[in-house]
Amino acid sequence: MAFSDNKRVAQNTIFLYIRMLLVMGISIFTVRIVLENLGVIDYGIYNVVGGLSTSFIFFQSALTNATQRFLNFSIGQNNRKELGQIFNLSLEIYTGIALFVLLIGGIIGPWFISNKLSIPDNQIKSALVVLYSTLFTLICSFIASVYEAVLISRENMKIYAYIGLFDAIAKIIVAYIIVVIPFNKLITYSVLLAIFSIIPKIAMILYCSKKYSETAIFPYWNKNLFKELFSFSGWNIYGTGVWMANQQGINILLNIYFGPIVNAAQGIASQVTTVVNNFVTNFFTAIRPQIVKTYAAGELNSFLNLITLSSRFSTFLVWIFFLPIYLRINYILSLWLKEVPEYTPIFIKWVLAFMLVDVLNNPIWSATQAVGKIKRTILYGSSFFLLAFPISYIFLKLNYPAWIVYPILTIVRAIYLIIVFKILKSYISISGKNYIKSVIIPLIAVITVSLLIMIPINNLFPENLLSLILISFTSIIVNALTIYTLGLNITERNIVTKRLRNGLNKTKKQD
Repeated sequence: MAFSDNKRVAQNTIFLYIRMLLVMGISIFTVRIVLENLGVIDYGIYNVVGGLSTSFIFFQSALTNATQRFLNFSIGQNNRKELGQIFNLSLEIYTGIALFVLLIGGIIGPWFISNKLSIPDNQIKSALVVLYSTLFTLICSFIASVYEAVLISRENMKIYAYIGLFDAIAKIIVAYIIVVIPFNKLITYSVLLAIFSIIPKIAMILYCSKKYSETAIFPYWNKNLFKELFSFSGWNIYGTGVWMANQQGINILLNIYFGPIVNAAQGIASQVTTVVNNFVTNFFTAIRPQIVKTYAAGELNSFLNLITLSSRFSTFLVWIFFLPIYLRINYILSLWLKEVPEYTPIFIKWVLAFMLVDVLNNPIWSATQAVGKIKRTILYGSSFFLLAFPISYIFLKLNYPAWIVYPILTIVRAIYLIIVFKILKSYISISGKNYIKSVIIPLIAVITVSLLIMIPINNLFPENLLSLILISFTSIIVNALTIYTLGLNITERNIVTKRLRNGLNKTKKQD
């Protein structure tokens, strides 16, 4: 990449991380308030029912990624006319899909809540309000996905960060409202979240409409482009549909076999992993457009370097947060929550383990989208990943504990990654041996060595706040050293060393 591209990625990453740090702090704070005021049962109901309807937001993510790919490609080829055509045709397609999904969700959702989920009879009405409230945001989310794709493609992460920050502030306002209201807290919480989630989407639509010429709305039809967009979006939807079936389907299985209390534990685990995942998502949101643009511009060496580099550093980011959480999860939960639902600690550990595997998919999937050959990847890879749901059902049917679903997800996802990498390899000249050497081996080395160092150190300290701070600080230092020595290649170590020396020299001159 050129220096200007590196600088843009760095600036975008900074904006996204400032947003993420603020959102993370607010999210952690509000979960405690919401759980305390809703109670474990209502929190579990919101997680399973809200998750059931908001799972359709996975489709929004698929649509955003699909549109972003085409927009990035047009930007990479400097085709301004095609940008507007892609935007308007995408808007037409997504509006139609949104109405269809809304219709299906509105018909099947109430029946499923009343007849299949394990919810107390006196809470069915509240559960239905949760369903309708989250479905209410669906149309806006689908339509806004086209505008979000424009923002990311234009690498305008500042506005993207502002919108995310508004969403986080809205959550803390809603959390405090349910503290003081005297009536049904679950209904109020779900309705207010729906309202506040729509406001930033409207703001994003208005901003993009004013800022970017390609968002000028006009009726447009092109049969060939429609087929290409719809096919690409359709395969994306199938892939995210599989993800939804596994994530929300397993959530429903946990509800059926163990009730809403376990859903509350799963919901808390999801909050923790969302915080960690935000670090990776923000890093990768900044770098994803460059993966597509370098391929579109024919810069294949930069394209391949971005894949391997982002694979390693995304996983390093997860591991840096995973290690202290893994070592001190029980004490962290005791500080965070007044009441810790059963299974919460082991759920968090296993969901983070799943993330360590899953994070490797981001660069591979972005490379596949850049190439434009997604059919085989989704048909074979996602279809295999779908096996996690029936396998989980079998194990739960055989009376295995609730946490068994996460080792199953992790193993199936690891095999999925092997499948999709081999498919990608058939389209581009990416070396399997080089990927293992430059990505997998350094990751295994860093994780193994840092874990072997930290476990004995952790056992020396008691369970208290000072020990948590010391363990977290020590973990960061150990990870930094192991990443530097085992996770970076010679060229990368030289770059880091040079920049550290330059930084020290500047500091000395200032003194």
